[in-house]
Amino acid sequence: MAGRIAACGAAAGAMLVMALATAPVAGQTRSGSSYAPPRTADGHPDLQGVWRVWSLAPYDLEPHGASWGVPAGTGVVVDPPGGLIPYKPWALARKKENFARSRTTFPYDPLRNPDPLAKCYIPGVPRITYLGWPFEIVQSKEFVAFVYEWMHIRRMVPLTGRPVPQGIPFWGGLSRGRFEGNTLVVRVTNLSDWTWLDMAGNFYSQAAQVEERYTAVGPDTLDYEVTLTDPNVFERPWTIRVPIARQRDARLLEYECHALLDEAGVPLTWERDWDTPIQVPKE
Repeated sequence: MAGRIAACGAAAGAMLVMALATAPVAGQTRSGSSYAPPRTADGHPDLQGVWRVWSLAPYDLEPHGASWGVPAGTGVVVDPPGGLIPYKPWALARKKENFARSRTTFPYDPLRNPDPLAKCYIPGVPRITYLGWPFEIVQSKEFVAFVYEWMHIRRMVPLTGRPVPQGIPFWGGLSRGRFEGNTLVVRVTNLSDWTWLDMAGNFYSQAAQVEERYTAVGPDTLDYEVTLTDPNVFERPWTIRVPIARQRDARLLEYECHALLDEAGVPLTWERDWDTPIQVPKE
């Protein structure tokens, strides 16, 4: 069982690296800002279609060297200019602990890996966008819907400014959107601190707020810029940027994470402590 899981992970990593050989470089500056995208019947930029991020962001948002199954990368953090996430000291220590505890050991056991994704927990935002699986954008007058191939997750983004309930965290947070010119701006709050940002252990707390900006810069390219704010974890807001490419060769397929764990012999019941939030030290 363990060998099968490790082999599947290695194969998936190899496929991603091969695809990256011809993919746009993540984190590069936006271009084509003068592009005029087609419009929906409601006059909004038409961002509909199947999209996919080809990037090393799923491994580590920051610059990183190569390790087993992980290619080296220059990172996708564009602010601060140095490419490093501006953690508070306690949070940086926790991130390093997350990374150390998540390194692959043999025999591999996903239940011992602290990365929530290893247990098929729903990726938060923005991780689910650059996770590597495609997603589809569907628009109506009052909503923008994101449909993800990963576990058929769906995210509805109201454009009507409906109120957000306070104090209720969700795996994918709660999204509220608006259009600014050719850009869809999505503000995400009520995020769970059980989600990570990548395989390197980067994380946020329940106080995090995420602003996503989806801008059409060409017929087959979206500029995806995300600013994260969390006064508990970060010294200041910081920003990542990756290009999103239109996928024309296939619609959304299937990825049933729990079924694959079960098929590999991993039990789907284990002890959970979701009611224990991250303990933020007092300053």
